[in-house]
Amino acid sequence: MYHVTKSVVWRGMMLALCLTVPAAAQAQQESKTGQAATAEDINARAAKVAVLDVQRILREAKAMKNIRDQVSQLRKSYQEEIEKMQGDLRTANEELRRKRTILSPDAFDEERRKFDQKVAEVQRLVQSRNQQLDRANAEAVIEVQKVYNAIVLELANERSYGLIFRKSATIVVHPPIEVTPEVLARLDKRLPAVKVTPPQK
Repeated sequence: MYHVTKSVVWRGMMLALCLTVPAAAQAQQESKTGQAATAEDINARAAKVAVLDVQRILREAKAMKNIRDQVSQLRKSYQEEIEKMQGDLRTANEELRRKRTILSPDAFDEERRKFDQKVAEVQRLVQSRNQQLDRANAEAVIEVQKVYNAIVLELANERSYGLIFRKSATIVVHPPIEVTPEVLARLDKRLPAVKVTPPQK
């Protein structure tokens, strides 16, 4: 009758097409000799690019797998709860049909009204559970996204990248410019798991 729908685990993690590293801002930092970065330094940074496979990170990051597992378990638990309620409704509906021949029209209408209220309550519960799961999932994914963004910026600064493109937006990728393995390794080390807060019942 009613089902707790699957949440899109990576909902809320649709990142920008590319990350522009503020080369001009970095150029404002003084060099070791105390001199401002030259125009050549700025141009050199702007010319360095990298490619990042965001979809691979969404699939393979330990934290994302951990979130998916937790949400799946919560969904299973809620589905069992809903299925029990559905069974109770089916039993109540059968009982109501049997009473139709022995109850007065007014009494039957009252029983029917109570049954319809129970059906509506289950419908609201299903909707509420879906919303709660989506919200809990989104909050956990946001934590991954914060660390992910910090790692990408960190890597860009370390290697002086001017642009980091999403791999899905490129046609040809020369392997040395792909930084996905490095970002994934850092993310797994820094954030191997994220607690998904179970919604209050």
